[in-house]
Amino acid sequence: ALNRIESYFGLVALLSLLLGGGGVAPIVGGWVAGRTRHVAILKSLGFRPREILALHLGHVGLLAFAGSVTGGILGLLLIAAAPRFLPDLLPADQIELWQPAALLRGVALGLASAMLFALPPLTAVWRVPAARVLRAEAEPLPAPWQVRLVTGVVLLAGILATAWAQAERLDWALAFTGGLLVLVGLLTLGARFAMRLGGWLPRRRVHPYLMQGLAALGRPGAGTTGAVMALGLGMLLVTTIVLGWKKTEEGLTSALPPDAPTLAMLNIRPDGWEPVRKLLEEEGGTAIRSAPIAFGRVREVDGKPVEEMAKARKQRGRSRWALTREQWLTWAEKLPASNSIVEGELWCDPARGEVSVEQRFARQLEVELGSTLVLEAGGKRHTLEVTSIRAIDWMTLELNFYVVVEPGVIDDAAVFWVAGACLPVEREQAVQDRLNREHPGVTVFRLRPILGRVVEMMAGLALAERVLGGFTVLVGLAILAGAVSAAGIRRAREVALLKTLGATRRGVVVLLATEYGLAGLVAGSIGGFGAVILAWVYAEQVFGMDSAIEWAALPLSGLTAALLAALCGVAASGRALTARPVESLRAN
Repeated sequence: ALNRIESYFGLVALLSLLLGGGGVAPIVGGWVAGRTRHVAILKSLGFRPREILALHLGHVGLLAFAGSVTGGILGLLLIAAAPRFLPDLLPADQIELWQPAALLRGVALGLASAMLFALPPLTAVWRVPAARVLRAEAEPLPAPWQVRLVTGVVLLAGILATAWAQAERLDWALAFTGGLLVLVGLLTLGARFAMRLGGWLPRRRVHPYLMQGLAALGRPGAGTTGAVMALGLGMLLVTTIVLGWKKTEEGLTSALPPDAPTLAMLNIRPDGWEPVRKLLEEEGGTAIRSAPIAFGRVREVDGKPVEEMAKARKQRGRSRWALTREQWLTWAEKLPASNSIVEGELWCDPARGEVSVEQRFARQLEVELGSTLVLEAGGKRHTLEVTSIRAIDWMTLELNFYVVVEPGVIDDAAVFWVAGACLPVEREQAVQDRLNREHPGVTVFRLRPILGRVVEMMAGLALAERVLGGFTVLVGLAILAGAVSAAGIRRAREVALLKTLGATRRGVVVLLATEYGLAGLVAGSIGGFGAVILAWVYAEQVFGMDSAIEWAALPLSGLTAALLAALCGVAASGRALTARPVESLRAN
């Protein structure tokens, strides 16, 4: 579970990084657009397009390197400060402050992300004709299709490679990249729809502010697609995190049945179980369950010695734990309710000794129905046939085992008994104290505090998720602000023209808020849709819950993104709002 969380955090961080890289693209595009005359001069002097591309890419690389190093150092400082805020989850004595490998990894990923996303807008250097030096109205040249194709392939391959480096699993990296492409496609379609909606609506039936906001989304150079994409990815991440944690809490609380054991006992002597059972009944214990335990090992699988199988797996880099671990064996006439037979039948062959194996453990052992296992228990070897494969619901906390042997085969090899019981919370401590006094050899665990500690740890991890998600939304808003600021001169002229036509500053603010709010509404709605689907898949696949899709999160996500985008867009347009009407009359 911790490995999955680590991979998940890596992909969340990567999504934030890619979102920042996506913000590099419009900024670089605006930068190149403002340097067309400079590019034309370089071409007139004999520079080739690829040389100009390398020159500008070097500028981006230097800035990205500086930003990545700064962010890496800040990340290490945050790790150093984390134990003060989460002392239980991150003890100070277990935190390694100086982590050069992590710093280098972060810098490398940040630099790669910026360079990858800077490539597409930098291909605009092919479109600048050398004649632009003499004629500002010279028509742009078409960029070679080979350049566009190679740029797209490099960008996609780079995202896949960074995802693979973060998750360390190719299947996760492929799923991440594929899902990202689907979401980017949906966000792009949503942005294009919003940009064209203003031309489809009847102007007389739509409020002027709404019509103006829709029209502004489709104006040349508005950067609507980039802004929608950035905000949509941010809202997807945050909404997924919030809904995912909600599903996690539901999975931890609702998955446990009312009679789940609250007290677990080990090391009960075979002749001491009856006294322990009577004590539990006297104290009001319910759902009392017990099982005998015998230690054993798998010696052969279908005639193959496990030593040879383990050696072969080691050479191939595969897991060997199922072959080399000491097995906790038990036997029972009937299986607990948390077990279900998925293949075969329990104790169906009176002529042979039988064994039932849990399905995931069976895959690890590479056994199936009809396979033969040689188990060693109590100094004796027993040849048993696999006659059933079981699925186990481990969340019930019942007494469950990977391997269950037919009764009568290894009964004389019992070492001790284990047991579980459900007790009232106010009696747990008293029962534990009584067991320690009357049966000092019995090891007792109270499960409620342990589960409570698990929930606390999950809450701490959820806090870390929320911090990452909030950071991603801030990145999206920063990208929106950057796009607005990059178009500050053109926006100032638009504001001045609106004032010349009679609009007040308040009216201009409403128009800008409507424009950015509409972009946020589209982004938040699409991002929220992706989030509710991801949260549903998370609940179904991780916890096996019959979970409902949280459609109520859609309007909340959309309205939140709209509000944030409107506030951020207006704030970033502060300089443009001060433009005077006379500026609309001045020559460019």
